Amino acid sequence: MVTAALLAALAAGVAIGPAPGPALVRVGPKQVRSRSASKIPRWAPLALVPIVVLPALLGIRTTLWLATAAVALGTVGWLVAGQRRRRRARLAAQECADGARILASLLRSGQIPTAALSEAAKECPQFQPAAAASALGADVSSVLRDRSTQPGCEGLGAVAAAWSVSERSGAPVAQVLARVAADLRRRQQLRAVVDSELAAARATGQIMAVLPFAAIGLGFAAGTNPVAFLVGGVPGQLLLLAGVLLTAAGVLWIDKLAAARGAT
Repeated sequence: MVTAALLAALAAGVAIGPAPGPALVRVGPKQVRSRSASKIPRWAPLALVPIVVLPALLGIRTTLWLATAAVALGTVGWLVAGQRRRRRARLAAQECADGARILASLLRSGQIPTAALSEAAKECPQFQPAAAASALGADVSSVLRDRSTQPGCEGLGAVAAAWSVSERSGAPVAQVLARVAADLRRRQQLRAVVDSELAAARATGQIMAVLPFAAIGLGFAAGTNPVAFLVGGVPGQLLLLAGVLLTAAGVLWIDKLAAARGAT
């Protein structure tokens, strides 16, 4: 088996071959450099190596089990990671809105900007880098602008713009920040409505993931044993892998559509 695996890897390396040079095509009296006729990456044949090597080393059935488990666990991990990212983004957006409101209130009450930023940072960690920059005499607006690139912290870009305008023109920043805080609060309310609407779409994806198990239950109700067929031989395992792949594709597609709708 090891010899067959090595031969398969060697064959894949030979199939890759050296990088093809760019071809010259004559068009009229001039020669122009054309793109390679094949747009397949040079490393694409390497993807075939595990398909050949793993069955030779582990056997077809073990390879199919590993592929099925990898697809299932990868899909679950992707969904869980996406849910955690959305939760962190929601918390960060809420902190930005609360921090802007607190900062506007403190500035309106007469506190100096450095002290106001320090107090706001105690309640909202998203403002801690800006408070540290203000204490050191650095550019607060640039720190806030850099922080606004983080997921959920987009509202800090408006706070940075208001702060920069106030520093340049000397205009009172409290009123501008109060408007920014009100706008961020409205965005949070709109985001909550959008998330509640998208919850139904994500629930549809979860139902799609459960449907194969319901189909297996229907098979038992009909007097057959689909589990024995799915795990008893290579044809059943191939069908199981195909079902897991299709289910994962459907669930991830629905999650992607919901995420794209939520980003608009």
